[in-house]
Amino acid sequence: MRFHPSSETESFIESVHARVGARNKAVLGRAGLFLALGQGVPKEYEPKNQQGKELNDETVVGDDLRDIVQATLNYRAGYTLDESSYKREFRRHFEYGCMLLQQIWEESSNDQTLFVTKILDLIGDDIEITRKTKEGIKSMPIVNHPVELKLFQSSEPWIINDPGQNGLLVISGKPGTGKSQLALDLLAQVANQGLRFVFFDLKGELENDPTNSQQKENRNNFFKITNAKYIRLIQQDLPINPLIYSPNPSANAQISYEIASLIRAYAHQLGAKQERTIADAYQRINPPDFIRLLDELESNGATGVEYSIIKKIVDLNLFASSFTSASHEEFFKDSLVIDFKDFGNDNDTKSLVVALILNFLMNKFNQNLPITNNVQPLKMILFVDEAHHLLPKEGKAGLLGKLARQGRSWGFPVWLASQDADAFVTSGNNATNFAELATCGIHFSPETLSERQQKQIIGKALHQKLQFGEASLRLKNDVSLGKVRQFWRDMGNPS
Repeated sequence: MRFHPSSETESFIESVHARVGARNKAVLGRAGLFLALGQGVPKEYEPKNQQGKELNDETVVGDDLRDIVQATLNYRAGYTLDESSYKREFRRHFEYGCMLLQQIWEESSNDQTLFVTKILDLIGDDIEITRKTKEGIKSMPIVNHPVELKLFQSSEPWIINDPGQNGLLVISGKPGTGKSQLALDLLAQVANQGLRFVFFDLKGELENDPTNSQQKENRNNFFKITNAKYIRLIQQDLPINPLIYSPNPSANAQISYEIASLIRAYAHQLGAKQERTIADAYQRINPPDFIRLLDELESNGATGVEYSIIKKIVDLNLFASSFTSASHEEFFKDSLVIDFKDFGNDNDTKSLVVALILNFLMNKFNQNLPITNNVQPLKMILFVDEAHHLLPKEGKAGLLGKLARQGRSWGFPVWLASQDADAFVTSGNNATNFAELATCGIHFSPETLSERQQKQIIGKALHQKLQFGEASLRLKNDVSLGKVRQFWRDMGNPS
């Protein structure tokens, strides 16, 4: 059921939700609704207007609580409400409860701690607003000490945040060579040193597979060591809204064209006309999210491929709306594993979703961190597995190239893994040789490359066959061979 809140309620929720530690705007709206359901609403009360942006009752209360809310409204009314009556009573209770919250906020002199204490006394601890709001939402923690990685079983560690290097790591290897187990070990190593990560698991390396006991044991050990959160896309949504808004019309127009261009880069069937259609629709919605963007395209008669791409994102429920989305500080406070296994062979959608998340990160955290005590501060590692699905689009988007060059100075070194070493050499307008740019490159299958490619990617031609579990290491242009670390054996322990 869709409804329009008043402009006053919308303004209150927009300005206060983050200040009081609410996970998203829906949490604060839900608190107001439950407050009104508990106390009742005067029969004569009517909301002031319906000038706020459209909402959905399920957005506010969620699927699990909708039946309870409807039953409570029936009880308050004294009879079973029909659809139109339910909409009216839901909106009245929502508005009245938010009005009460605003009164409490004003009575608390805009003090977050006092406000939350009063709300918890009235409603309880289960509304996701915590007492830990005195300090507000904390910014993303920064690691200011050297972060060391052991790459081979017997080798000197690589300090990934030494000044003068970009922190870019590339890993290549055919299936079964140990590429994925190395990736997990490296992530466990950084986690042990207090550094978080986002692991884009495009093939489901960390899925919960009850039929594979060894994989299950590795998975359990990995999450125990890293304390990472796990999200299985399609089964779960990402609680962020990757579409960005600026109140400055010129800046917002630029953002709209950037997003539309990014979508086109990862959706090969999209043409220049459809890209403009998306950009134009983007500029007409405030705040932007994929649900609103889809509605705007539909209301303006867009029925082609641009509509289909946005509809797919909405239908798969991949991202939160602007109302239910968590703040970026909240979402990225922990290490994350984002599993794309349920996408199957839909590599275009996989790549687009990864690109949208990376673009979101770049826009939210693109502040340079100055070198301190000869150490480049770090916030988080961004690790894209199966990166060959994204790299062919690099010539159009330039997204990964920009991250590879600037990510470390923002505190976000990017790591890429691919089956094919030559995939790191891209072509097009934004061509990048990621293998040459990388401070560190580890390659399990050099025999798949020609001698010329080995010189270009590995750093020299190799004239010897590698044993199982061995790889070539190119670190700061020095090339060596050795036995590579594996998570199933080393568990992120550098000793």
